[in-house]
Amino acid sequence: MADKEVMQFSSVKFRHKVPAPKWFNPFKKQHGAGIAELDFTLQSGKIVGLVGTNGAGKTTLLRMMSGVLPIESGNVTANGTILSSQELRRRVGFMPEHVRWSGHESVEQTLVEFALLRGCSKDSAIEVLNVIGLKNRASSPLDSLSQGMRQRLSLGIALLGTPDVLVLDEPFNGLDPVAIDAFKRLLQSLARKGIAIVISSHHLFELDQLIDTLALLHRGQLVAHGTTVSIQEKLGFKQLAEVCLDSKLPKKLMNGLEVLEHSSTDKTHHMILQSVPNNLLKEIVESGIGVITWREIQPSLIELLCAATGLDRQSIGMNVENSAWLPMRKLQEEEE
Repeated sequence: MADKEVMQFSSVKFRHKVPAPKWFNPFKKQHGAGIAELDFTLQSGKIVGLVGTNGAGKTTLLRMMSGVLPIESGNVTANGTILSSQELRRRVGFMPEHVRWSGHESVEQTLVEFALLRGCSKDSAIEVLNVIGLKNRASSPLDSLSQGMRQRLSLGIALLGTPDVLVLDEPFNGLDPVAIDAFKRLLQSLARKGIAIVISSHHLFELDQLIDTLALLHRGQLVAHGTTVSIQEKLGFKQLAEVCLDSKLPKKLMNGLEVLEHSSTDKTHHMILQSVPNNLLKEIVESGIGVITWREIQPSLIELLCAATGLDRQSIGMNVENSAWLPMRKLQEEEE
């Protein structure tokens, strides 16, 4: 069955207002960072991984998608109908990054209260309890919940009203590996029911084997979107290998190698290589150099962002200053 488009964002834009006081106008504000004319399509049953460095605009975009922040220009449509912020809040379930669940109120009471606020029935809150796997903890007070259970409760609140789209802001924060695995399986089951899911995360590892497409966001712009493999191919990542040797490579073997990273100690020499020649491993072994590890790896988020934006690691940085908030070139690619 063909994938159904549940929501389309066309040239949407939002810029935060930041203080820019003048002596004659101490309350003056100007446009700061945000989202710049972004085009994005969500399909039913598909999970999109939204990644980028701090300050890239991930949380801003998720809040726009869920109707929390207004869309200053552009529009959002569903089946050709333009959606207002109020309609977005009805159709989209938003799970924020930080929710501090505490108190003596039970899980069930909390869900019922939020259900009533959203105009849902008490029965729908009970159904959500079953979906998120907290039925056996329905009477447990919020103070007794583990971090994984709190995240499930936040997801349950977002599911009230049977939304078409779920947007999750850093949902794996604070979870141990077992809880992350359980949370991923829960999200996959929701996607199989036809819900479109957008997950913001700083790390590709958390999204491995979960997402259908990857969206790279930088300085408020979508610089690449597609499957991880298609993005790597489009950016020219033919092969990456992590190599750890017991001695330094001779100059004749180093010539022509694309070394992305290199670090050495007295006993080991570690490198990340791109476009590794087929006969390199054989030549290393024949030269008498000991191979400690040799494995193919996926490019890191920083490597993908550098390739997509044309910037180096220092220019990418970990924070985006307002003064550096400039348009970037886009990687043209079809969504798959």
